[in-house]
Amino acid sequence: MLKAIEEKLGLRFVEGAKLPGIEVRPDGIDPEKQVVVEAYAHIGKLKGAQNHKVKADLLKLAYIEKKLGVGWRKIMCFGSSEAAAFLQGKSWAAEAARVFSIEVHVEPLSSEQSQSVKAAQKRQRMVNEA
Repeated sequence: MLKAIEEKLGLRFVEGAKLPGIEVRPDGIDPEKQVVVEAYAHIGKLKGAQNHKVKADLLKLAYIEKKLGVGWRKIMCFGSSEAAAFLQGKSWAAEAARVFSIEVHVEPLSSEQSQSVKAAQKRQRMVNEA
C-alpha cells in the first residue's frame, strides 16, 4: 500500500526517517515534500477496536502537524474502500479527518496481499472469540 501511494502521488518515503522533536513514527514519511502517511491494510468494514486504531492514527497525524507546524500533508491510506468508509461518512471521526485536513486514500491490495490480510483477520477473529 505504501509503495502504491508513493508511486501514485510522486512521493519518496525515507525508511527509518524521524520527524524532528517528535517521538511518534508514522508509517511513511517524505521529509522533502513534507508528507506523512498512516496505512491500514484491513479488508471490510471496521468494527470495535479497529475503529479506535484508526482514531488513534488520526490523532497521531493531527499531533504531528501541531508539533511541526502547518504545511505537512497528512494521509490515511486504506487497503479497501469498506475500511476507508469509516473516515468518509458522517461520523465524528470522519468530520475530524476533514477538519484536520487529513486525506483519505484507498490503495486496493494485490490478490496475494488481500489473501494474506484475510487470513490474518480470520486468525484474529478466532483468537478474540475465546
